[in-house]
Amino acid sequence: MSRLLRPLVNVKSSKQLATYKHDIAADPNENNAMAIKELPSCNDSLSSMVKDLTIVDSNDNKLSLEWRESVMPPVKEFFEGRVTYMENDGPIWVVDVANTESLERLTNNIARSMQHQKSCSIEDVSIGSLVGVAVDHKMYRGEVIDVNVSAECAEVRLIDYGAVVACDLQDIYLPVQRMARYKAYAFRVKLPTNTGVQINKNLTLRLLGSKTIDGIEQVQLKTKMAIPFNLPVELLIMKPEVSVVRILQQNVSLGEPQVALLQINAMKNLNDELNTILSEKSGQQFTEPFREDTRTFFLAARTKHGYRRALLLDFIKQPMLFLVYEMDEGCISLTSEVCRIPNEFLGYPLSVFAVTREEDKTSSLKEQLRQCGPDLSIKFNMDNLAGKDKDKLRTVKAALFANNKQVCAVRVNSFLGLVNQLGHKYWREPIDNNNLVYISHVVNYQEVYISSVQSKQYEDIFKRLEVKCPPLDREILTGDVVLVVSSSRANYRAEITAVENNKFSVRNIDTGSTHHVAGTYLRRPCRFIENLPVSQCRVKIKTICNIPSTAVPPNTAALQILKRLYEHKSELQVKFDDSDSNTVDLLDFTAEPYSLMTRMLPVLFTPVAIELKPAEDLPELTAVNPKPIKPSHDQYTPVTALPPLPPSPPNSPREHQKTSNQVQRHYFNDLKRHLLPLGENMQVLVLHANGLHKTGYVTACFFSSEKEAEEFQDLLNLVAEIGSSDDQLQPGYLPEVGEMCLALFVEDNSWYRGVCKRITGQKALILYCDFGNLEMVSVERIKPITTEVLHGVYATTCFIDGFNKGNNFLNLEHYLSNKNKIICDVLDGPEPNTRVIKIPLLDKILSKELI
Repeated sequence: MSRLLRPLVNVKSSKQLATYKHDIAADPNENNAMAIKELPSCNDSLSSMVKDLTIVDSNDNKLSLEWRESVMPPVKEFFEGRVTYMENDGPIWVVDVANTESLERLTNNIARSMQHQKSCSIEDVSIGSLVGVAVDHKMYRGEVIDVNVSAECAEVRLIDYGAVVACDLQDIYLPVQRMARYKAYAFRVKLPTNTGVQINKNLTLRLLGSKTIDGIEQVQLKTKMAIPFNLPVELLIMKPEVSVVRILQQNVSLGEPQVALLQINAMKNLNDELNTILSEKSGQQFTEPFREDTRTFFLAARTKHGYRRALLLDFIKQPMLFLVYEMDEGCISLTSEVCRIPNEFLGYPLSVFAVTREEDKTSSLKEQLRQCGPDLSIKFNMDNLAGKDKDKLRTVKAALFANNKQVCAVRVNSFLGLVNQLGHKYWREPIDNNNLVYISHVVNYQEVYISSVQSKQYEDIFKRLEVKCPPLDREILTGDVVLVVSSSRANYRAEITAVENNKFSVRNIDTGSTHHVAGTYLRRPCRFIENLPVSQCRVKIKTICNIPSTAVPPNTAALQILKRLYEHKSELQVKFDDSDSNTVDLLDFTAEPYSLMTRMLPVLFTPVAIELKPAEDLPELTAVNPKPIKPSHDQYTPVTALPPLPPSPPNSPREHQKTSNQVQRHYFNDLKRHLLPLGENMQVLVLHANGLHKTGYVTACFFSSEKEAEEFQDLLNLVAEIGSSDDQLQPGYLPEVGEMCLALFVEDNSWYRGVCKRITGQKALILYCDFGNLEMVSVERIKPITTEVLHGVYATTCFIDGFNKGNNFLNLEHYLSNKNKIICDVLDGPEPNTRVIKIPLLDKILSKELI
């Protein structure tokens, strides 16, 4: 019997359609007047299917060449095409749906005509000839494309479907005249992408009137104007390979299920194709304002990784900021740039779906998936799918397989980005090794809370969300999430931990700190609050956590280091201990790694002569004066924080600060930032590019006018003049981390404005904030800054669009070091007060074609 190289799906018309004049049943030259009988089932033999039929043939033995042409729809008019075959290298075969009834009739009549034909001998079969082929008890027209004489078999393309089958000679028959008189129904087309295309599914296509160099018709796909929410079951049956993109962090105490997000491997190239389209032409912008009550809204969102198909979860106005779910990546993103999804990318299914354990829910889904490796696939029980409309399936049972062995049974669900639909309270964004973090709350000298640097922008977001969050209109319960509107500190979102007489104990879910507030300051959360990722965790400091508290003074100077880092939100690199995921060391991210543990150890046993008080009492809202609420037994020990210190004892990092009380200190975070304006074809001035090939960013600035540039140069001259005078000389002066100062640059022996990033012995790591370069400067070459030069900062950290450490970006570093002015597109950056710059001709610069 025939061996199919790919499954052949019979094409059946769903309704009565008009037929073309070449329909065999309507051929006026045909003498066969017999009525067309009902098709037998596939289980009937070919002989029973054609018995009692009479064959009428022409006396002319020369076959027509009409079969070598295809029935084509009109050029540049949309038609419904059914996909009948997909080649491995891209082209697909389609049949005009308007002709499916005619095709079925032709297939039936070929069976009648072939009832007395004998199978071919090897001498009768030649490449390019027309034959009849018996496949699955049905007869089809075919063209021989290869012959294996020794095996007495041939490969034949079914000209009305496009599929290629391998046939034994006993299943190949010589053609009759009527087989050659009619054009082939299937024709070969080429789409820009086959993403989401499935056999036996309809596509709305339009012939463009042009062909590829291989003679394949080029077509345009008109997709549906909505993205289907159903699970792409049929696609997964054909292409079951999947990858793990995310395993959601689970809180067992809340009864949250184990959930993993899986991505369909066959759709992994979708993002690359979307970015290619939107880079060649600008996306269509939205002209109507976004509605607050919108629940399902599709858009293309520009993230730090490029454009992504996304679902809009919520937004803030003036300026616009969008919270979106990347449906093909399984993550939440913030963006200020959106456009409409190009039509050719609508209609494709969601490529990420959720799975939960169906059985043995106590076993770790996370560990099982980690052990699977890349060979992961999903299989469905076809009995469970019987009788169900696959176009409406949102949940179904399945099993995960790895290396042809079942891993576990799962429940598969379509997922639209709202994490509460999966039974989870928060969208938890894990902090991974080497991520940049800051200390968001100090518990004690052994433990701190760390948060992702991306959450630094939340303070501004929560301030802007106040208008979207109405006052609470129902009873507040322990465990509820609220927005806390504070007049004495920035707004924050929190979880209620205790309630007593309309006085509430709350825990800031983004920092871990606890506070007491009155009910009048609580707001009901909007979708933005509910779905904005939480990225913080409580960790122990490596080695320090093993030193018992009985050996450490309650007012240890080591707390000073933690307090300074906390107050200035210093960005640090996290290094998790290999043996304990809750133990870390924190490294200074601005220069060579510098261990927090190493800084704390020398002063750990040194007391500070001040009176401490619990940080939980600092500070309360001015309008709230409740009695202290007794913490529940599962709350953490009250946190301690320190007020400003007097001079530290010998060997402390601040041993030379003898005149600190006489110095008026000013901090970098208080200065106004003149960032590069967003826009296309902007001329910017590159200030510092050294180290670009490692970091992926440069420092640049922009002046809106010549006058502004002159004023900046005047500022630099004034800084140099003040630094050169002795008026600001302060013996023993040592800046604090984050403090503005004047520093003498070693290369030109001139004074510049700087920011202290770290103190190491008798030296300070200084960031020259007007240029972006770093230098270790001895304390003798540092002076306090004066108020007359406390002007805004123009230097902006600019990440390079398309940066990849695998490419030779050292060439770009040399290029930008020599070209101080460049033309580029300026986009919003991935971190606060940063930008992304897109440099034209980047590829030529990297390849040294442009020097």
